[in-house]
Amino acid sequence: MNETALLSIAATGFVVAFSHAAIPTHWLPFVMAGRGQRWSKQKTLLVVALCGSGHVLFTTVLGVLVVWLGIETSKWTGDVFPWIAGGALILFGLYYLVRQARGDGHGHSHFGPGGHAHGSSGHDHASDRKRIDTGHGVLLLEVFEDGVPPRFRMRAEGDIVPLPAPGALSLETVRPEGTRQSFSFVARDGYLESREEIPEPHEFTAILTLSHGDHGHGYEVRFEEHTHAAAAQATTNGATASGGAAKTVKSDRAIILGLLALLTFSPCEGFLPVYLSGISYGWAGFVILSVILAIATVAGMVIFTGLTLSGMDRLQLGFVERYESGILGVLILFLGIGIIFLGF
Repeated sequence: MNETALLSIAATGFVVAFSHAAIPTHWLPFVMAGRGQRWSKQKTLLVVALCGSGHVLFTTVLGVLVVWLGIETSKWTGDVFPWIAGGALILFGLYYLVRQARGDGHGHSHFGPGGHAHGSSGHDHASDRKRIDTGHGVLLLEVFEDGVPPRFRMRAEGDIVPLPAPGALSLETVRPEGTRQSFSFVARDGYLESREEIPEPHEFTAILTLSHGDHGHGYEVRFEEHTHAAAAQATTNGATASGGAAKTVKSDRAIILGLLALLTFSPCEGFLPVYLSGISYGWAGFVILSVILAIATVAGMVIFTGLTLSGMDRLQLGFVERYESGILGVLILFLGIGIIFLGF
């Protein structure tokens, strides 16, 4: 067994699995569920580890099929098998690169204004934001929560109108029950962002005040709730009603099972070519790669969930989701070339 080659495959597999775990869809739902259910950080991370294990298990079952078929095929293909396996990996790699070129797998953000559903992160779609005409230009206000806790963000339409100074801008939300909350802003790269997080649900009137010298101008915009937040709020309300403790336990069980099913039946398809590349190492290689898959996946999901829960809201991983297909394509091409020419 060429230990150096196996180490290269294992290292590539770790990067594939860890990058896959970094996608917000693999940890952001747990952050939202934990906040909606008022779970402790420890409980949330335990749920993440449980669901991550289901994700790994289903991927491993598929890996068994890949390895078994590969071993059986290699018995009658002999020395030609590395070319067959390597060629298949190269095709896989090219497939992922084509997906990336077509724009598949890019990230998205969930906006609150006007009932609009989603907008691509990194793009300016004015229809996804509240437009505020100040008389000196149009400002765009949104609820931004793409892989981070929700905060207000403000940009200038067309990036032509200068943004107000953070100190000249204030915002207050008024909820249907009369609850008020004030928000202050800080300057980021090309936009302003609220210091404070926006609690669920995202249904309120936002009163924006712009100061000009010794006077100010006020503007009101209406934000409406979306399904995911309404469900979280309904769950929270259920916990405070009569029999709230029992309802919370029942709700917890349903949410955990839902998250488990979501992760279990969406395997890490990018790791299957890694299994294919390790077929020449037999079942021993399969076990090693499965351990790598489990460690990288569960650790990645727990780490990114934990960082977000700890307030590391500056953690921006949308680029991983946007370029996942490209990353996988390059790595799988490397494995295919390695099998054919480097003796992997």
